[in-house]
Amino acid sequence: MTGANGDMNGDIRKDLRAYVTENFLYMEPDAKLEDADDFLSLGIIDSLGFVELVEEVQARFGLVIDDVEITEENFGSIDAIAGYVERKRVA
Repeated sequence: MTGANGDMNGDIRKDLRAYVTENFLYMEPDAKLEDADDFLSLGIIDSLGFVELVEEVQARFGLVIDDVEITEENFGSIDAIAGYVERKRVA
């Protein structure tokens, strides 16, 4: 069962990396986005982009995201989002 979750987590990360690269790094084709990179502190995503990212995660993964859950801890990096999505799916 752990293997399946690991694969699912890998798919989540791959999907998120592709989305962020296509929508926020298109002006920087040589940029290498790591899963732990902090979107806000590195200037990858601004506050408006953060809202777009939350909406995309909600739509892409079929989640209902409460306002109190929209934090940098849950959405600040690919690692953070993947963990959040997995926690929401098992809740």
